[in-house]
Amino acid sequence: MPTVFGKDNKKKELINSLGEIYSRIEKEHQISPGDFPNLKKMQEQLQAHDLNKFQPLKMKLLDAVDDMLAHDIAHLMVLVRQEETQRPNQVVKGGAFEGTMNGPFGHGYGEGAGEGIDEVEWVVARDKPMYDEIFYTLSPVNGKVTGANAKKEMVKSKLPNTVLGKIWKLADIDKDGMLDDEEFALANHLIKVN
Repeated sequence: MPTVFGKDNKKKELINSLGEIYSRIEKEHQISPGDFPNLKKMQEQLQAHDLNKFQPLKMKLLDAVDDMLAHDIAHLMVLVRQEETQRPNQVVKGGAFEGTMNGPFGHGYGEGAGEGIDEVEWVVARDKPMYDEIFYTLSPVNGKVTGANAKKEMVKSKLPNTVLGKIWKLADIDKDGMLDDEEFALANHLIKVN
């Protein structure tokens, strides 16, 4: 009988400290808070489950997943990029109002990613000295920072990884998996306007 109470106490302790667990994992693995499930909802769902029925962790499988994420996914991303460049653009054309939302009267004109659209100087140049300071703290080699070093800085924005992935795709102009100072400034500008 006492072992049942002990397990219930462990379950309550786990559920109550879930927020701290999220924070620890976020810091250890540079994961954006937006990528975690909703805390209250997860606590409610865990409350309804019998944790004794969960299978024990298999470290070999976790190691295999870590290896896959570190190596295999990187190779797949190269293939995805190749496929995207070979696929023709499919654009929907036509419609009664085509072209009416262009120009300064269009929705969101000059805001967000369109900021500085009418300016002669590149909009990113305004904040580039600030971005350069950050860039040079990331130990660039031959004028470029690695994807891993850039990621450490980008995740500080707390944007979801899906958004950061799109920003990376836009900023890594030469698609070499690294960022020079111009690409890094662009990535930070896109983070700022999100």
